[in-house]
Amino acid sequence: MSARILVIEDDAAIRAMLDRGLRLAGHVPTMAEDLAAGRELWGEAFDLVLLDVMLPDGNGLVLLAERRAAGDTTPTVLLTAREETQLRERAAEAGATAFLSKPFAYDELLACVNRLARSG
Repeated sequence: MSARILVIEDDAAIRAMLDRGLRLAGHVPTMAEDLAAGRELWGEAFDLVLLDVMLPDGNGLVLLAERRAAGDTTPTVLLTAREETQLRERAAEAGATAFLSKPFAYDELLACVNRLARSG
């Protein structure tokens, strides 16, 4: 199943890898390199969001909490280089659907994306 996916990630290499990989898997990714661009794009209809937590202009958890407070239920996978249990708890409280630590295995990310695309 093809999914429209918003990717909010500041690392250009990770963005390029996700763009290429998701397209090869049949998905339609839209890229945002920071929180401001992601906030603007998230107003469009997406099936799934891949959201980095630590962005140069803010915290992805804040954006996720804003979207949830506005009634948005788009499945959201948080990506972060930080592994602390407390961050996972805050992610769950903010409404994250799933959480992947960087560096993540692409196959694991794709399996998560495909699972969420099928359930949505």
